[in-house]
Amino acid sequence: MKLNYNYVMRKALIAFVMMFGILFAIATAIVWYMGLPLKAGLMAAVITVLFQYFIGPYLVTAIYKIDFDSYMLKAINPEVIEFISKVCSDNSMPVPKLGIIDDGNPNAFCYGHFKRDANLVVTKGLLDVLDVEEQKAVVAHELGHIKNNDFILMAVVSLIPLIMYQIYAWTHNSSKQNLVYWIGLGAYGAYIVSQYVVLSFSRIREFFADNFSKNILKTGEPLKSALIKIAYGFTKNEKCKKLKASAIGIADAAQSESYLLVNYNNKNEDDASYKKLMSWDTKSLWGKWYELNSAHPLTAKRILALSDDNAAISKPGIKQFLNFLLELFVKILPWAMAAYIVIPHITEFNLVTILKLTWAASKNQPAYLLTLGAAILLYYYYSYSRSFENKSIEELLLREDASPIKGIPAVLEGRIIGKGIPGLFWSEDIVLNDGTGIILVDYKQPFKFLEFIFGCLVVNNITDMNAKVIGWYKRSSRPYFACRKIIVDNKKYISFNYILTKLLGYGLILTGLILYALML
Repeated sequence: MKLNYNYVMRKALIAFVMMFGILFAIATAIVWYMGLPLKAGLMAAVITVLFQYFIGPYLVTAIYKIDFDSYMLKAINPEVIEFISKVCSDNSMPVPKLGIIDDGNPNAFCYGHFKRDANLVVTKGLLDVLDVEEQKAVVAHELGHIKNNDFILMAVVSLIPLIMYQIYAWTHNSSKQNLVYWIGLGAYGAYIVSQYVVLSFSRIREFFADNFSKNILKTGEPLKSALIKIAYGFTKNEKCKKLKASAIGIADAAQSESYLLVNYNNKNEDDASYKKLMSWDTKSLWGKWYELNSAHPLTAKRILALSDDNAAISKPGIKQFLNFLLELFVKILPWAMAAYIVIPHITEFNLVTILKLTWAASKNQPAYLLTLGAAILLYYYYSYSRSFENKSIEELLLREDASPIKGIPAVLEGRIIGKGIPGLFWSEDIVLNDGTGIILVDYKQPFKFLEFIFGCLVVNNITDMNAKVIGWYKRSSRPYFACRKIIVDNKKYISFNYILTKLLGYGLILTGLILYALML
């Protein structure tokens, strides 16, 4: 599909309006610059949340290609539609408007303002992969969100951090001898903590929705098996159609963008594979970190909460703890070195002045550049080994030593089946299916506008084509493949992020050596 200029600009405008954080930042800047009273800042926070709450659902409908036409809805099993009507009737709630996305990624989500204008959307992939009972379990989960008024509750809770920040912004110019200054400092701390509280509240709402589904079906097994298929991607449905990736709603986008599909025929082998994926969620300290910053619980925790048995999952051991500390050290070392060099020279919040002072200090102490360059190269060579070997996606998925820092070098070959986020026109990531599994290929560039261009103008043209992808398998809250190079029809699409990281490290070391030579 070719995208004309007007289409891209119209969608870009919608995307900009969706950035409610920018609107809040602008409102805060105006309040601060004009010296308006605190109540003006609080009003700006309330207006921002209300704007997001009322406009958000319309933007979802505009950006995602959701078909509410009755013809498409015929794809939904009548038994599932009847089930939705019965659950709504039994719980004294209106039947939500049903929609379908013609996408192979199995998922479902709901959105709206109130119960009476709620929308419940399923993808074609969900209907293809899940059996009827699993479909009922998933839609019951979404109905649980509607029944529990999560639209409103999340809007109210999201207001708390904004209020805390406005209190801080109003008091930040106060003298340290003034009690107001310390109130503002406390408000800033509360602002940081409250953001995690909002995420925690969202995770709790997911458990409530899961429990609603479990109570409706009198068992949690259908939702449990659905989550295994959706979030982990394992399915025994050998007749399922090609799947596109990235889910929203039932599984966290961060977890399900890399929707994986592996066919297993042996039950014991299935169970062993499921346990390996679940084990990473609970065994890896990185998993705990990503959950802390996620709106959804780790999938393993949801599955265990739905299970009637006491399935034992391994806890982090000394080896996992030491590996976590090593990877954390490698990750933060370049940033710590950069902070050590720059922070002493922040005399004012002026980028040009900071750069000038930092450069002057580096000329006097070339060791700054040498150590920073060495730290960057340490991170690069630790994270991005070059020993690329042909691998299958299934083989990578079962690696329990996967990490968000140390990548496993591999070459994958398969068919590009869609974008990372289906229906989102600027999504730059691709999804690869090699016959043994499906995985998200994370495409990065040094500048976001290059990713935007790739997502808008390239991905659509290479979808459904065979490709070779070279890069590194990693795992954060979900498995993914960090792309170094995509080769389609003898044409290469190179991710320069990693190359520039390497060049930056060597460039800093070279500059430091030159400065040392000049000093001699």
